[in-house]
Amino acid sequence: MFGPDYSAGCPACSSTADGFNGVLAHLQVRDVTMIRVSRAPLDKLLAYRERMGWGFTWASSFGSDFNVDFGVSAGEAVTGGPAAPRPESFELALLRLLQDQPTVRENLPLVPAQNARATGTDLEGYFSERHGLSTFAREGGTVYHCYSSYARGTEFLMGYYAILDRAPKGRDEGGQPMSWLRRRGEYHTQ
Repeated sequence: MFGPDYSAGCPACSSTADGFNGVLAHLQVRDVTMIRVSRAPLDKLLAYRERMGWGFTWASSFGSDFNVDFGVSAGEAVTGGPAAPRPESFELALLRLLQDQPTVRENLPLVPAQNARATGTDLEGYFSERHGLSTFAREGGTVYHCYSSYARGTEFLMGYYAILDRAPKGRDEGGQPMSWLRRRGEYHTQ
């Protein structure tokens, strides 16, 4: 959602996060804590959270391997011993393959380029960060990783899609999935 070099959060991820404030009290009463984690420094995250009016806890994994270890950031390990290469996202690997094919690269789908511009980064920077959902359980002093899901497996967090899927025109995205998504308050600024 927010890489170290981003100037703003991803518009699609931001639209998902817009729905979190309303569920926090319901999760808390069931002893569940929702925390967002991004690789940007904490001061950037907190300023963006304030700008967007969100109330959820947002932690920074800046300088740690957390996001890389959980498969949501491409790159190399940054702590503890020799740096071990980590798998790249499919999108970043594809982009690297296309580096010597500018015609193909220039004709990538609209959404990645649009979101890269909106976050203040280039395609490589945008594709090096992905989204995912992981759940953990703590028992005594031990934390257990219970579940992780990525890409379309996190779509349930986008409550507006479930509503659009039941509307007469459905998602009506005209062959460019998510191209219509903007940050709340930016729909009429184009």
